[in-house]
Amino acid sequence: MKLLSCVLFIAALLLLSCQPCNETQPYLILYAFDAEGQVLKEQMTVDQSLRILGRDVSIGSLSGKEVILAESGIGMTNASITAQKLIDKYNPRGVVFTGIAGAIDSVVHIGDIVVCENWITHDYVYHGADGPKPSAITAYSPYLDSLIAMAQFAVDSTMFAVAAGISVDSIEFENIGDRKPVVITGGVGVSGNAFIDNLDKRIWLETSFDALITDMESAAVAQVCIVNDVPFIVFRSASDLAGGPGSESAKDELQEFFRVAADNSSMLVIKFLERL
Repeated sequence: MKLLSCVLFIAALLLLSCQPCNETQPYLILYAFDAEGQVLKEQMTVDQSLRILGRDVSIGSLSGKEVILAESGIGMTNASITAQKLIDKYNPRGVVFTGIAGAIDSVVHIGDIVVCENWITHDYVYHGADGPKPSAITAYSPYLDSLIAMAQFAVDSTMFAVAAGISVDSIEFENIGDRKPVVITGGVGVSGNAFIDNLDKRIWLETSFDALITDMESAAVAQVCIVNDVPFIVFRSASDLAGGPGSESAKDELQEFFRVAADNSSMLVIKFLERL
């Protein structure tokens, strides 16, 4: 009997140790610069504010979920460093990146929110006599426990399904002129350490990757999440047309529309968290 009791006790401990602990883990929400996180911070119940690696971090709750809201910094390297540090420190159950982007495909209008299924680093290329050729990135796969060539990084399928199922009719997006922004789900987003304000570059990104939007952080954070086996998703709202329409440059558009775009992305993130 003693032996049987001991076996049952050990089995119970093993069973408990195998139970998922996700319910106690926060979601990590990242944004690149202050304006992209402003609405989320205003809607949060903030229990603690601190700085990690020089970046603002808020700990609390949003839409009924425990969250870590953090500024990643602009650019692929800054975003990667911040994401890895916070994943190590807080062991999040999922990562959400929100912010603005440049529209590549003409189907994306300023203010629209795009939730891509795949992210690609667009400046990981071979520059030869025939011009730039995209290359796959050799990265660690936790599923295979080995290094493999990854041409793109897919967002979490469960999180994507939740995002795709959101009814946006109840979300009060801010209009751009007389047009109400729409939500586009699926497709490819591209990221690199460059602000794209060039028509030829925009065309190359569209033809090379079939890209809808471009930014400077998402693909880097996607790779960090894949390597760490952390589910992730990205919400990006177009603040400009990469390359600019006619006489107006993307930089000029960014200055005019970045706040509206950032706020629209945040509104969808809030609704997304409610449905998780």
